[in-house]
Amino acid sequence: MNKTELRRKLKSDQVDEAQKLLEQAYLLTSLANIIETTKPTCVGLYSAIEQEINLSSIFKKCQKLQIATAYPRITDDVITFHKVDSLDMLREKSFGIFEPSQTAPLVMPDLLVVPGLAFTKSGKRLGRGKGHYDRYLSQYRSCTVSLAFSWALLDDLPTEPHDMLIDTVINYSRCPSLDS
Repeated sequence: MNKTELRRKLKSDQVDEAQKLLEQAYLLTSLANIIETTKPTCVGLYSAIEQEINLSSIFKKCQKLQIATAYPRITDDVITFHKVDSLDMLREKSFGIFEPSQTAPLVMPDLLVVPGLAFTKSGKRLGRGKGHYDRYLSQYRSCTVSLAFSWALLDDLPTEPHDMLIDTVINYSRCPSLDS
């Protein structure tokens, strides 16, 4: 299956909402633990769309820990990250994507949470097909992390030379058995 077909399939798959909430809670707690342990100075987040995990609780966690947060803004197909002190600083640009205002300062996060439709344990990522994150990651030299629902963690993904790997993929399959 090529990337386009896989994207179409993943976007059309029906997901059990109770399972999604259970997995999302686990993934967000795992990410919060990484942030608490590593203590980055700035965490790059994203404004969730469609099947992505809402990171507003991570924004609040960073605020509580006095860690700066940044959100992406895309201008002329180039992604940049800008400091956001309040979620009120985000404005809807298009397709339901919220971005920082034009006045938000440009920053370089030292921990970047990267969205995607699917991942592998080895760090392969299937994005939405525009290449914004891959271009950014080709120059990025700090830590990247992604959150993968169980149904979005695949054994393998089609890749191209420009596709960048994610350092850490947190996935629900690592969750200890609830039966024990």
